[in-house]
Amino acid sequence: MNHDLTRYELQLEMLERNSLLGARAAMRLLSSEFTLAQNAAYFAALSADDIAFDVLSRSTPQEGVTRFTVTLELVERRPQLSDDEVTSLLEQAFTKALNASYFLRVCTDDNVTLRLLSREFVADDAVLRRAA
Repeated sequence: MNHDLTRYELQLEMLERNSLLGARAAMRLLSSEFTLAQNAAYFAALSADDIAFDVLSRSTPQEGVTRFTVTLELVERRPQLSDDEVTSLLEQAFTKALNASYFLRVCTDDNVTLRLLSREFVADDAVLRRAA
């Protein structure tokens, strides 16, 4: 069984439901929505284990659009997939979660643009557990 931990860095762009929220509150809200969607197994195609989700930043590149930069750390189910195939799985997972009303406390509609910025091997999770 593969135990290699992989880190994805993503950009998520959306029309934010409440643009008056402070950055920290908006980032916490996005994290909590991801946790709910993950608990409902919408990201199970990527990893059988829990996925560590961290919001690195929130910005407004243009009027009305909010961009979140996030990282996901996970043990990939199928590490042989290409970056394009991983991006497709991520898009499917977010779309299914949005269709089930997850993330709607964050964004105004079901249109979230996702971009995979990087995908890199981090370490073997067994090594990480022994080090902790």
